[in-house]
Amino acid sequence: MVPKPPEGHKWKEVKHDQEGTWLAMWQENINGAYKYVMLAANSDIKGQSDYKKFEKARELKKYIATIRKDYNKELKSEVMAERQRATAVYLIDQFALRAGNEKGEDEADTVGCCSLKFEHVTLRPPDTVVFDFLGKDSIRFHEEFKVDSQVFKNLKIFKRSPKKEGDEIFDRLTTSSLNKHLSNYMNGLTAKVFRTYNASWVMSSLLKEMKSEGTIPEKVKDYNNANRKVAILCNHKRTVAGGHAAQMEKMGDRIKALYYQEYRIKQMMLDLDPKLKKKKGEAYFALKEGIDDEWVKAHQDAMVEEQREKIRKKFEKDNEKLVAEGQKEMKPKELDERLKAADELADKFKDERKRKKIEAEGKSPSIEKFEQQLEKLDTRIATMKTQSEDREQNKDVALGTSKIDLKRKWNLLANKTRAQNYIDPRLTVVFSKKFNVPIERFFSKTLREKFEWAIKSVDENWEF
Repeated sequence: MVPKPPEGHKWKEVKHDQEGTWLAMWQENINGAYKYVMLAANSDIKGQSDYKKFEKARELKKYIATIRKDYNKELKSEVMAERQRATAVYLIDQFALRAGNEKGEDEADTVGCCSLKFEHVTLRPPDTVVFDFLGKDSIRFHEEFKVDSQVFKNLKIFKRSPKKEGDEIFDRLTTSSLNKHLSNYMNGLTAKVFRTYNASWVMSSLLKEMKSEGTIPEKVKDYNNANRKVAILCNHKRTVAGGHAAQMEKMGDRIKALYYQEYRIKQMMLDLDPKLKKKKGEAYFALKEGIDDEWVKAHQDAMVEEQREKIRKKFEKDNEKLVAEGQKEMKPKELDERLKAADELADKFKDERKRKKIEAEGKSPSIEKFEQQLEKLDTRIATMKTQSEDREQNKDVALGTSKIDLKRKWNLLANKTRAQNYIDPRLTVVFSKKFNVPIERFFSKTLREKFEWAIKSVDENWEF
């Protein structure tokens, strides 16, 4: 049934397109661009589309051995078009290159294997190929790979004179002809399916080997490490955020602040029992490396200023409440009185620095209570360090996507597209259930709705 158009309007055309995932479209009147009303991410039809996409990739495992056998044979074909096609499939399969000139409805045009030009490829004998071009989202793809000797020989032939800059490497191949060839192996198989298959296959292999233990943050880091490996193998990079360095510095200061808290508690323990220094050793009570007297002074000043700011904000909020209730505001004198608490904290820190001694604080302080506080701080520090390492390692990787043949991939490795696009979401669900990590740690509310079919359909023993 065709829905009614908005009042006072009529549909320009009613289309029946089994392949389309948009519901309506129009041409805006400024730039003449076409706009689409798309299906919601959590719609049943969209869920079926995602399911079919990943099932299509799973189906490829039945044919991948035959495909690899055939393209390795055709690398030496006397028919140049076949040789070019075989070389392209090799690069797409082994190094997760995009086919190029292949785009989804929500993607920009991409430069890839089939659209490589003379200047995009540099050959270094005996077997190294350097790729340098602007790939998806205009991100520079600059990588070098060791390739099969026949592939190197073929690329050398494809670049042979009279070819020059601007000429295509694969001048007898198009993405459409490549996909038509691949569909002979399996209905609906395109070059794009290789990325989904390889991403999910590698992630599946990593999960089988994984023995994730420890805290929830440590397990999340293990998952992200695997995810990052897949992303790197699939050449999924992003530009490092401009504020990354500042964020890491801020996180480092927060970790130092926790270490300083531990230092203060240990000094309080010494205040209660000086013999502990001999028992536990002098190093136990020393400041952590990277924390010196200058840092301590700056941190203490910041703590005092933070307390002052909290007092001011509380004073303003209390005054707003009084006015709202029809009462008189408190006078500035009251604020001065409240701020004395911050002044006392500043005096205490100054006295500690002068005497080089920190006295035990709190209600009925005891060694046991302090040790319990240290234990909690240790957990917080471990969690923050894990998060910091994870963030630093992932700074230039768009988490997760695809690739292959583990030994080969590991060699590439030695040398957050997003995971939901290429890695089968059921693998994330498997990790979540296998290692008892809440699925909320991996999928946002939107993704949980989008992948509800995956969350409900598998247990920890499911395999890709």
